[in-house]
Amino acid sequence: MATHSIEEPWTTRRLLAWMGDHFAARDLDAHEVMAQMLLSHVLEVDPILLFTDPDRPTSPEELDRLRPLVRRAVADEPVQYLVGEGGFLGRSFEVDPSVLIPRSASEAIIQCVLDRQRGGAAGGDVPAIEHVADIGTGTGCLAITLALHLPGVRVLACDLSAEALEVARRNARRHGVDDRIEFVVGDACGPLESHRPEGGFDLVVTNPPYIADATWRTLDASVREHEPTMALRGGLHGLDVITPIVGTVGPLLAEEGLFILEFGDDQADPVRQVAEQSGLVPARIGVDMHGDDRILIVDRAVRPGPPGPSSPPR
Repeated sequence: MATHSIEEPWTTRRLLAWMGDHFAARDLDAHEVMAQMLLSHVLEVDPILLFTDPDRPTSPEELDRLRPLVRRAVADEPVQYLVGEGGFLGRSFEVDPSVLIPRSASEAIIQCVLDRQRGGAAGGDVPAIEHVADIGTGTGCLAITLALHLPGVRVLACDLSAEALEVARRNARRHGVDDRIEFVVGDACGPLESHRPEGGFDLVVTNPPYIADATWRTLDASVREHEPTMALRGGLHGLDVITPIVGTVGPLLAEEGLFILEFGDDQADPVRQVAEQSGLVPARIGVDMHGDDRILIVDRAVRPGPPGPSSPPR
């Protein structure tokens, strides 16, 4: 960051332009958004306020806080970790390197649940959802969002990482649903087996590790070097965690329970095969907001019939 004279102060406008160009020159994705996130974090204002007062001069103290963040961003450290926040369906969640940064693809899980509860999938009476489980909760964004949209539900949120569960607990308190979520350390369906309610879980969701070894080598350094490997890597074919979850979740579901699992955009066929081999039916594939096959849906409230086309979440 060059030094400007007194006549040319580092205003909000100048800083955004400089950071945007600086990040773009290093081929960083979403460079303008990154600049806005860093500057609004340092100035402690909502990003929209950066544009309502673009000629606000930045103090030397603020510049001192900004400089190391810019250096770390250029070194591929995710901007969400730098500011300690990640967005999911319009809400902000605390993030740190112990948890995966929320992705828009996971929003398809929430949309699928909400569509089903509006009656679109069941074609009649919609079963009530009282008991929910989230396998590999991470930030807790799925568990918390479901608790916010489904008043009265009780959620079991599990993760193999105790550090991740601490982040999820803080997020639950932040959004006012910590009294309805129980956090348990455990692997795959293990915690569900020991906490299974009478009649089973009405809803089980999971965004498990599914990155195949060959895909891992192609990921951006920001992901490979900074996000938790345990939450991402799924073995040779990306199915090492998916297979045991799909193979054991069936008996844990209620008679009209719903199970939704996120997978990679090139894994629809193998994931469908795993479900069929495990006897987890009726299974169908759903898409994310970009139209990519991203979620396995098993809805026991849907009576067997001819398979229909996947439809995007609304």
